[in-house]
Amino acid sequence: MADAAIVMAFDTFIQSKLPDIEASAKALSIPDITEATDTFKAALALLRQLLTASAQCQKPKDADWSKILGPVMQLGEKAQKACDNRSEYFQNRKATSEALNVVTLITTPSPPSHVQNVLETMDFHAIKVMQKKNPDETAWVKALKTLVTDMKEWCNENCKLGVSWNPQGKDALVYFAETPLTTEGGPAPAAAPAKGKGKGKAPAIPKGGLQAPPPELKAKLGAPAPTGGGGMQEIFAAIGQFSTSNLKKVSDDMKTKNQKKDGPSIVPAVQAKRESVSAGRRAGKGPKGPPIKELQKDTNWVLENWEGVHDLTVEDAQMQHLVCLMNCKNITLRLSGKVKSINVDGCLRANIICADVISAVELVNCERCAVQTTGKVNAFAIDKCDGVNLWLSKESLEAEITTSKSSEMNVTIPEEGGEEGDTVEIPIPEQFVTKVVGPKKLRTEVSSLYSG
Repeated sequence: MADAAIVMAFDTFIQSKLPDIEASAKALSIPDITEATDTFKAALALLRQLLTASAQCQKPKDADWSKILGPVMQLGEKAQKACDNRSEYFQNRKATSEALNVVTLITTPSPPSHVQNVLETMDFHAIKVMQKKNPDETAWVKALKTLVTDMKEWCNENCKLGVSWNPQGKDALVYFAETPLTTEGGPAPAAAPAKGKGKGKAPAIPKGGLQAPPPELKAKLGAPAPTGGGGMQEIFAAIGQFSTSNLKKVSDDMKTKNQKKDGPSIVPAVQAKRESVSAGRRAGKGPKGPPIKELQKDTNWVLENWEGVHDLTVEDAQMQHLVCLMNCKNITLRLSGKVKSINVDGCLRANIICADVISAVELVNCERCAVQTTGKVNAFAIDKCDGVNLWLSKESLEAEITTSKSSEMNVTIPEEGGEEGDTVEIPIPEQFVTKVVGPKKLRTEVSSLYSG
């Protein structure tokens, strides 16, 4: 069967853009960048398979996408896990990881807008790669950015109002069960052939009925071993023989309502600690190993897995040092000297008090964190965070604050004309209003919630 027109157009587009990225990665010959490039190529292969499917099956229902896009999600998780902020190529990895999201244009009613959002998200990290002023890395990231930028125009020409599906084709779940998405270059074998539309039925009961549980298992359950026959009848018969005569009786003085109440109950320390650990695991942020505080590669101060410590310091921090705070919970870090940059990743309730920062303070994947400046900081970057408070000194009032995918952010500044110590708290906008103002132009403004 010949490929659909949209697939052929996609092949032509990729063949004109991808070689530049591959050639730049080969020239660098850096494992991190080579692997990131291969991951991006795998994402484009998945997108091609989805475009191929659009000509052969009906449009998936909203509830079906999570089943169909499993390999896409797995690839994205793999790319995110490979982003180690201790690596020199962390920003390269992050730029590629964000670029992978172009695959989900298949699910949106406006692919050009979706690609534009992807471009804006990855551009934050692409700019940081270019700021390294390495010609080969710059060529690589520019080639990657060009592909994503030009893909927006490709979407305008081929799927401006969404990808068209075949209303006379197969049911989407049936098609993807027979031809699931794969990053291996060819179709992977289906787990089980689908027989038709609908939810399907449970497997038929085998002839002769269900087997009775083995004698060993029934002995552990306290039921008598089978004497013959088998099947569900024997199980229900065993349940019918259960007696409550051996259960322990609860006397009146053992009932909670009759217990003496001298004061508030006290949870034992061991139990409280266990509940605290469980809560931390649920949140997914906090220590994941023994605490670490060391200088790596002569430039990176790494502080990792600290909890409940409020006097963390880095006494020997110098102007060329990057300070990395990772997987910490309920801590306070004080930096009195000038440093190159500060990176806070995966932390919960972390407070950072810093003096001069030459580059930027970055917060990624954090919750309930605060940064207070006592000197001059030029820029802040907040990505995938909830509950961030920035306390700016007078020297830092001109700092640029870049935010993405974050909520509950506030900046506190000295009150103009007020007394020493008077401050004003201002919310950082996270809601915007966009209007169409021309054939190919949008105007975006901050929501009126933040006016005044």
